[in-house]
Amino acid sequence: MLKAVVFDLDNTLVSCNLDFKLLRKELACPDDKDLLEHVSSSTEDAKRRALNDIILNHEIEDARSSTPMKGAPELLKWMEEKRLYSGVITRNCRQAAETKLKSNNLEVHELITREDFPAKPSPDSLLFLLEKWQLTSKQVLYVGDHEYDIKTAENAGCLSCFISNGNKTSPNMTEATYTFASLRKLHQYLMETL
Repeated sequence: MLKAVVFDLDNTLVSCNLDFKLLRKELACPDDKDLLEHVSSSTEDAKRRALNDIILNHEIEDARSSTPMKGAPELLKWMEEKRLYSGVITRNCRQAAETKLKSNNLEVHELITREDFPAKPSPDSLLFLLEKWQLTSKQVLYVGDHEYDIKTAENAGCLSCFISNGNKTSPNMTEATYTFASLRKLHQYLMETL
């Protein structure tokens, strides 16, 4: 039986308006390379710090304008009433993630950012929560809107849920345990099955 639901943050629990095209340009990051990998692969400390600062500035600016995704507050409130663990695993920095949760009045039991563990799709963050909460992988559902989210759940052996938010699912997303158009649809499913 499900005991915990862990969420991605951007475009899953809260809106994200990061201009990734502009960010890639400012970081001189090739289109086929992951942004965080690009920054960490820099061999010069000063350059790596400067690139990290660029990302941080974009994230903080985006955090100030974020809004909750439809159904997010209601789902988290219902989970609290049902005594389900809740968490967020994000590739965001802690400052931006905390700002987004606080400014949107969203509370979760655990927040894990890229400062805490290797970034998704590494399963380390989910495995940490499994151990902390003393749960099995089949008792935890990881919810997100990106391929990294589905891969993170898969890599940890957890259940996965792709939230399409009206976007067409790519072939990789069909590997998710569940697929819903919105958090409201996920909430409805959970109310019917738990």
